[in-house]
Amino acid sequence: PRSSPNKTISSSLPGGQRSGIPPPTRVAPITSTSQQNTRYDGVDDDELNWRLDSYAMLSDYTIIVRRALPGPHAPDFEIDDANAIDFSMDSGTPKFDSYYVHKAMIAVGSRRSELLGRRIREADSTSRPDGHSSDVNVHETIMLESAADAMGIVLDFCYYPDKPLEINIHNAVPLVYLGKRYKIRALIDQSEEFVHTHLESTNAIHFLLDSYLYQLDDILSRAIDVTAANLGATLDFNPIYKLPPELFRRIILSKDLNCDSELLSLIVYSYCGEHHAEDIDVEYLRELTKQRLMPEIDSKVALMLLKFYVDLIFADDENCDIMDVLVGDSLMQRCIAVAAKHWQGEVYEPLMVDSEFNEKRPPAQEPTAIHRALPTKLQNHLLEKCIIEAKNDFDSERVKKEAQQSEKQAEIEAVTKSCDAIVRDLQNKLRESEKNEDKKSLEKHLDKLEATMLEMEAELELQKKKAEAYKQELQRFRRVPGIHNFGEVCKKDPTVVDKTKCTYSGNPDHHYPLHRRGDRPPTQMPSMTAEFQNLAKENGYIYDDGHGDLLPVFYYVNK
Repeated sequence: PRSSPNKTISSSLPGGQRSGIPPPTRVAPITSTSQQNTRYDGVDDDELNWRLDSYAMLSDYTIIVRRALPGPHAPDFEIDDANAIDFSMDSGTPKFDSYYVHKAMIAVGSRRSELLGRRIREADSTSRPDGHSSDVNVHETIMLESAADAMGIVLDFCYYPDKPLEINIHNAVPLVYLGKRYKIRALIDQSEEFVHTHLESTNAIHFLLDSYLYQLDDILSRAIDVTAANLGATLDFNPIYKLPPELFRRIILSKDLNCDSELLSLIVYSYCGEHHAEDIDVEYLRELTKQRLMPEIDSKVALMLLKFYVDLIFADDENCDIMDVLVGDSLMQRCIAVAAKHWQGEVYEPLMVDSEFNEKRPPAQEPTAIHRALPTKLQNHLLEKCIIEAKNDFDSERVKKEAQQSEKQAEIEAVTKSCDAIVRDLQNKLRESEKNEDKKSLEKHLDKLEATMLEMEAELELQKKKAEAYKQELQRFRRVPGIHNFGEVCKKDPTVVDKTKCTYSGNPDHHYPLHRRGDRPPTQMPSMTAEFQNLAKENGYIYDDGHGDLLPVFYYVNK
């Protein structure tokens, strides 16, 4: 498309009517002698084309497309007040595209625009007093950016019947829209067939958003059903979380929805409670969490969903009695049942975290235990359910343990009976063997037992001697006695004794730890042992382990 640099569109009438602004004037190109074309008419041998110079191509019709952003009047912008439309701007000027085309190419043939053809024919049949009809040779309209981008493809489609349509998943929906808007039947057939063939789970969101933008409900419904059918296998939910609430609702309520109930509860809460909390009301949430859609709720989200739901209830009616609502409310009962069933991870453990960090948590910070943010009566009801479930869990574990013990006891009894049977069988065989054994073999067996007994007696005597020798050897180990040096006489002044050079205290009961003397070990071992037979004296502690304890040390007496 070629935009006129010196033309500004200030107003328009939607639906393709003229704004009253004259179209850009087409002037023959000014050429110098050196630049003059060799042709007599000054035109090259180009085929008829809307992209080339309007003078050379003798175009007789102009299409002006003003680009607009999505808004309440999209996609057709059928409104008389242009100021209500948010136009796409370029350096402060509304953006527009001008196409210089030929009536015969866009209004005749199997790929013609029936809308433009009818308007052209009706305008041509109405003559002006001066005999001119320039005011009917301009079609001025407003459309969204993606549709404006596809306008050139539509013109190529009208001009070249043998050329395949340049369509892809990004421009397919805008082409369907343009085909319907300008009533180009062949374009509608091809673009809709492309959408039908290529719409799948990997691109359903793209088609969904485009069809929603262009209000193409047939494509939108199919894209919604495909998205719903593959919701459980979706890996990236961010595009879904960006959908408007109306589209998200249609996905969840789709007849083709295929998603695990617990996963669905995570998706619904994340959308409603985390991404669109300000846009959701209590009736919207109730509709998406009905029992038939979501019989099971994931334990990780049960309390968060309950808290969000309760906030919506009070936002709808701040004076309501939450316990009256609870009586007949399926969503609250399901959330409470799941939270109570998983009481240890969802209630008990967060409560312990709060108890541990209560003093450190800022006053404005919410508690880790979500149930503490619920209304008091509802908290009490939830905790009662948790206590009941905890009691049931305890009873179940006790019954399970008792059953296991019974099974083990039965197994022990069975093994005992089996062993008893084996023992009785062996005894019977032994008695049978004893009856059949003759006297000679019995005497031989007794002789062997007697020889073995003599060998064992000799071995026992030898071990006794060794034990006695070890005993005598152990008696040579003596504990270091409590003799220690009480200090060193100063060489310069014999009346002064240096107490810091005392050895370790000889009696820790008297001196340790408050009256411990000295920090040096003894310098020599006792030379005589006879004088240290008194155990009361053999209580020396001479080893300091470095941690405040004095440990006993023994020495070996070599006779």
